[in-house]
Amino acid sequence: MNSNFCGKHQSLIAVMFCFIFLLSGSYAYAATEALSTHSTQQTRQIRGIITDANGDPIIGASVLEKGTANGTITGLDGKFTLSCSEGVELVISYIGYYMQTLKATSNMKISLRESTQTLDEVVVVGYGTMKKSDLTGSVGSVSSEKLVARGSTRLEDALQGSVPGVNITQSNSRAGGGFDIQIRGQTSINKQASPLYVIDGIVSSSMDFLNPEDIERVDILKDASSTAIYGSRASAGVIMITTKGAKGAGKPQRVSVAYDGYYGIRKVTRMPDFMNAQQFIDYRFARFTLLDGKKYDGSSRKGVDASGVPHYQIDEANLATAFLKRDGGADYRDSKIYEMMMSGMDGYDWTDLVTRTGAQQNHYISANGATDKITYRLGVGYQGDQNVFKHNDYARYNIKGALDGKISKVFEAGFSVNMAYTVQDDFSTNTTYCPYENAFTFNPFIAPYDENGHIINNPGSKIPFESSHQFTSTISPLNDFEDENYTNQIRKYHVFGNVYMRANIMDGMKFTTTFSPNFYHGRQGMFNSTGVNDRNPLGSNYYQINGTNSAEVQTTDRLDWTWDNQIDYNRTIGDHTFGAMGLFSMYKSDKEVYGLKGFGVSDDMLSFHAMNKASGDKEISSSYTESTLVSGALRLNYSYKSRYMATATVRADGSSRFAEGNRWGWFPSVALAWRMSEESFLKDYEWLDNLKLRLSYGVTGNNNVSDYVTMSTASGPSYVVLDGSEVQGYYPNGLVNAALIWEKVKEFDFGLDLAVLNNRVNLTADVYRRLSDGQIMDRIVPLETGESKATFNVGSVRNVGIELGMQFGVIRAKDFSWDLNVNYSRNWNKVLELSNGKVDEVASSRFIGEPLNVLRDYTHTDVITDKGVTMRTKDGNIHYTLQEFYEKYGSKYKWYEGQVAVNDWNNDGQISDDDKQIFGCKDPKWIGSLGSTMNYKGFDFSVMVYTKQGQWARSYFHEKYMKWSDRGSQHMAMDFYIPKGAPVIDHTTGDIVYATETHYGKYPYPNNSDTSAGGYFSDKGSAKGEGFQYQKTSFVKVKNICLGYTFPKQWIAKAGMQHLRLYVNVLNPFCFTNYEGFDPEWSDARLTNGGPASVTYQIGANIKF
Repeated sequence: MNSNFCGKHQSLIAVMFCFIFLLSGSYAYAATEALSTHSTQQTRQIRGIITDANGDPIIGASVLEKGTANGTITGLDGKFTLSCSEGVELVISYIGYYMQTLKATSNMKISLRESTQTLDEVVVVGYGTMKKSDLTGSVGSVSSEKLVARGSTRLEDALQGSVPGVNITQSNSRAGGGFDIQIRGQTSINKQASPLYVIDGIVSSSMDFLNPEDIERVDILKDASSTAIYGSRASAGVIMITTKGAKGAGKPQRVSVAYDGYYGIRKVTRMPDFMNAQQFIDYRFARFTLLDGKKYDGSSRKGVDASGVPHYQIDEANLATAFLKRDGGADYRDSKIYEMMMSGMDGYDWTDLVTRTGAQQNHYISANGATDKITYRLGVGYQGDQNVFKHNDYARYNIKGALDGKISKVFEAGFSVNMAYTVQDDFSTNTTYCPYENAFTFNPFIAPYDENGHIINNPGSKIPFESSHQFTSTISPLNDFEDENYTNQIRKYHVFGNVYMRANIMDGMKFTTTFSPNFYHGRQGMFNSTGVNDRNPLGSNYYQINGTNSAEVQTTDRLDWTWDNQIDYNRTIGDHTFGAMGLFSMYKSDKEVYGLKGFGVSDDMLSFHAMNKASGDKEISSSYTESTLVSGALRLNYSYKSRYMATATVRADGSSRFAEGNRWGWFPSVALAWRMSEESFLKDYEWLDNLKLRLSYGVTGNNNVSDYVTMSTASGPSYVVLDGSEVQGYYPNGLVNAALIWEKVKEFDFGLDLAVLNNRVNLTADVYRRLSDGQIMDRIVPLETGESKATFNVGSVRNVGIELGMQFGVIRAKDFSWDLNVNYSRNWNKVLELSNGKVDEVASSRFIGEPLNVLRDYTHTDVITDKGVTMRTKDGNIHYTLQEFYEKYGSKYKWYEGQVAVNDWNNDGQISDDDKQIFGCKDPKWIGSLGSTMNYKGFDFSVMVYTKQGQWARSYFHEKYMKWSDRGSQHMAMDFYIPKGAPVIDHTTGDIVYATETHYGKYPYPNNSDTSAGGYFSDKGSAKGEGFQYQKTSFVKVKNICLGYTFPKQWIAKAGMQHLRLYVNVLNPFCFTNYEGFDPEWSDARLTNGGPASVTYQIGANIKF
């Protein structure tokens, strides 16, 4: 059951955080006190060794007596000797590691932890790398350690919450299911562009085929000054992914072999509360009650008196139907439902019959090494993921190879290749036949098996209940699993790589040419069998409707290639550093799609592999698209004393998607940075490590249109009969706008980078303003054109936002450390213009001055009680007594006690479109995360918390399981209103009695006189609208909790190991939300791709030989 984070658990969580803080502080204090071994102040030789987290010696680490010039550095073996008094404070430091201050003791053993926030950290930017200290744009980075610590099978999941300003949403619950990524808000109205993925310099359409264990780092370019180097494809941001390669280039290095992997089990968690048998019969019984039909003075509605009080009854015929009375039985008591009700049983849980405990695993083995001229790396990986839904599995196999070599003093060359093969197995994704959909709709009175343990083929029909009435004619979904009636398999082959040659022309100048092919082949095969056999002569649900089987295969082949020719020049003259990069690039993509569908395959066992065996109709489809892009780019960098920095870029793109004369777009940017901490007036502040201000402006583009949108092509065919013969004809594809041009995004960004207290506190803050104008969207055209719409550059959207990234080194002691990472981002999205200027498009729910993706509909009051109801209007809240309300609205609408009313927003006594209001927006108001990592000697403990707040959704769960018009299917557990005097069931005696008191429930009273509860549960009623399905889906999730132990090197050396870490990890253990459905992240997903949340328990190892 979901928890209310904002309510009763808020204090508990605060106490827990305080407890952890105090406990951690106690450990740190104890560790520090343990070092306080006081002795004489006599000078002596202090010896020690400094290693990294893996136990390898650190060469050249600094050991300095605090406040003096007395110091030394470590040798090749990581050891040092220093003459000083025992007990004095020593400052231990090394570039790229956290600084430590320890008291001098004999035989010191010091382990330094790598810092991800150092100014010398190298960040990957477009077509190059830069020191973090020299960055002028907004770039977020995530290291390999952080990615692997999440234990995710998908890189997108591992990135969630790691970088402020990046909104990553899991769109469904399937094994290998997808994610949606949005950087700094949505800028495109009609078709949201995805970020540009650049993997080892290769542009790719996705990153879902990568193994997280093979990722070295991820750098996300957010502002336009950083992304403009990618021009027309960068309006949605750029995600730079660097896979792991060999280290130690230029010197011999022995082969190093590593294994990283885990195995886990995946279980259903936080299953929503569905009705048990006792709750369901109460609901079903109420749904068969009727207004008594009497005419009451002063009331226009029969069965409702002048005060708005309804008078319900239930007759014998409806009782018999409600309880599925046995044929020939005396009354409703002679039924299986009555007998089950009186036994007190909870009923059958169909959700448990189609779910399971799945397995999740990831194994990655890599080897790398180097000679004095060659570096190489090979990696092989396997990932397996079983969803909690039966027959939903995902497997991925990865092979990675890379080689870099020095041919001579001038020339270098190398190549890399990545291969991925994925298989995703699922059942039918058709809502009519999907066994998960069907199983979740079976109510708890429907038995899955007979007394002999055999599947009941049609369990909700008349026969099992020995009645002339039934719940449903749907065939048991258990047959689909038993007979494997449906197949939906997707196979993907992905091969990409690059080959390069580099010439070091002169000192500081190099030329690199890189060719990067990218090939994808995908095949989706689907089969719907008849399912007819001796055990189940009725066959599958597909067969029941279509009377045959069907097979379908669709293949997609795509080949992209990019040829980049790049020249770089870097020169330092005194305090001035200059850099320049010139690029000429060509890109081509072609895509072929073929589809074949056939009916009446001769044997169910043949599946979709035997399309030639289809004896019925066949459908054939195919398509081919091709596009090219030619680009030139220039980037200039300047730095003075690493204090004043400037970057200017310009890129020109020519796209085949636009008509001649409009194919070229120019995308400039400029960025300035001032590192104030290098100024003389701040140099004396020892606590200040870095203070940098950044300001940038840039323009990026979006050609997010189909390949031939500016070309007139033929559509069809269309068939007509002329003179008794069938004639095939074709027609134009629509009204073509040859003047269509690039959609551009113009962005300002102001940022601040701050580091203090020896980099123990780091802050990155950004404020941005993005304007996307000339939107590529459809516009209504005059009927005289022969078309209804055409594509134009119209409309504009603005995004304004703030981003904060904070890292705190809370505790630094000899054996204990505690780090916190906090991210926060908020984006304000606003539509400025639409296809007809500053005019709302109500039918599309687009409104000037409002965000994109708003949800607009009628809003509703609470349940109308015998005490009245409060209506929300533009004039404020107005409370009516029941009689007052019924007199004003009762004669027009089905609004009386126990029902729900629509808020008359304009307070004119009529319900019209003017009364609709915006519930909220699908996008969150703000996103945040909190990461905590503690290290004590060899132990590490980490927690990741992620939150989205303020978003709304049209909830499939509420739409499916709160339908008042349905009285035979399963419903969510809910407390509904029962008016005084309404007939109810006495579960003790089984008698029909009448409520002596009003039951004040949250939801309206279900009955058969008004199956929409006053329009609340149907858009067919006079109230129009379905307010119940609009739900706020804010949540706080604990993404993972991990505990690991790294063994001392001396323990594992005899086994030939350099590093051994074992860990346990729990994924998605807690979610705090008021949302009552499956999971707030995919609240709008049907069971064909959504479903219940899961928790995963993993055990894993990191081993290096």
